[in-house]
Amino acid sequence: MNAVEGAGIIFGIAAAYLMLTTIVGAWSVKYTKDTNSFMSAKNQMGVYLVGILLVSEFIASASTLGTSQTAFEKGISASWVFISLSLGFLLYGFLLAGKYNETGEYTISGIISKKYGNNARMVVSLIMAYAVTTVNVIAYTAGAVVIASLLGISTTPAVYMIAIMATISVAAGGIRGVGFANIIHFLVKYFALVITAVIAWSLLKERHLSLDSLPALHFSMTGIGLPTIIAWTVGNIGAVFSTQYVIQSISSLNNAKDAKKASIFASIWLLPLGFIGAYIGLAAKVLFPTIKSVQALPEFLKYMNPWLAGIVVSGILAVSFVTSLACNLGATALVMKDFYIPLVKPSEKNQIIAVRALAIFLGLLPIPFALYVPALLKTVFFARALRTSVAVIALFMFYAPRIGTKSGATIGLVLSVVFTTIWFALNNPFGIDNMYIALGTPIVVMFISQIFNKNGRKPVLQTQSRIG
Repeated sequence: MNAVEGAGIIFGIAAAYLMLTTIVGAWSVKYTKDTNSFMSAKNQMGVYLVGILLVSEFIASASTLGTSQTAFEKGISASWVFISLSLGFLLYGFLLAGKYNETGEYTISGIISKKYGNNARMVVSLIMAYAVTTVNVIAYTAGAVVIASLLGISTTPAVYMIAIMATISVAAGGIRGVGFANIIHFLVKYFALVITAVIAWSLLKERHLSLDSLPALHFSMTGIGLPTIIAWTVGNIGAVFSTQYVIQSISSLNNAKDAKKASIFASIWLLPLGFIGAYIGLAAKVLFPTIKSVQALPEFLKYMNPWLAGIVVSGILAVSFVTSLACNLGATALVMKDFYIPLVKPSEKNQIIAVRALAIFLGLLPIPFALYVPALLKTVFFARALRTSVAVIALFMFYAPRIGTKSGATIGLVLSVVFTTIWFALNNPFGIDNMYIALGTPIVVMFISQIFNKNGRKPVLQTQSRIG
């Protein structure tokens, strides 16, 4: 088979894959007859299906291609990306998943408002909508670069491709459409990593090479540095605890017990991925020591037959789509519930029309930024830090309800955004990551508000029994 025929097979498999997943997402339109079914597929998805959905959003470009790239440079410690995510879901299962599910809410802002009132709700909604929309810009930009490189097209049509296909899935199918599309994305991504790891192993064996030839630092679990590991862990746990798509998926389950099971299931699925991705990077370092680190995973495509390469390319494309689907759905839920419905007060019939129109608008909104402001890629960790500050307030709500006040929660969130933004803009002075600013600010403000609260011994609001 010549190179042209091989490239045609790879392109054909990838194109068919993109069309299939878009159709699957749009097919669920018949199940989304109202706003509730659009936002939360209650009784339509079981524990293990939701567990896969929880995993799918976090197997993104930065955490798959990025793990192999970092392993090429720093070694096996790159696996902490997924180890920390696995830990995040494990803690989420025991600490928050059940409690979130019992509130009956499908937005993080709605959950926070049960304790800290409407002002906190609005602040949380604005923070989260901004954070997920920013991440969506990043997803479009990063995804377009991958698609353009793999399919041999320019970046501009690639941005439109990923935006339009993702928007169709969300606007038509809602959470159910996103869910079933993401199941396919998840399976293909996982299979793609396993295929690449097997090819890497076979090449090492064929060439009589071994990972033992690498420096000892490449086998240290702290090779990337303890501060980085801590920052990753804090950021990933915070993201898991407060990501809108995660909460929407959890709200689709029947009870707190199922929510806990789904979270633990997600934790188990995530853990191996870090080591698989790291192995690919280590093998690339031995086999292709002179390539750029960013090519650590894509380099193995040259050594696959076109049918396997087509699956791996589809898996890399899947990585690009998953984050976009989750971000669009999350932003739509927040804007719809916290702004459009309270202000416009539409009928149920008009709500479903509006929610689809809003999903289209929010899905297309990032396009100009993804086309003309690629530097926003660096804001991914800033967006994650913002979500961490929201997670802190959620933990106070359930596990320290007598500490802090409603105004303290609101001010803490606002100051967290301000201080974290300034710290990020100053490029993390004194070597302190902005993640720690986002983590510490609401904690300090909540304790200060408690000290100055005249009724400090009383909870700021009588907590409903079902949210602890």
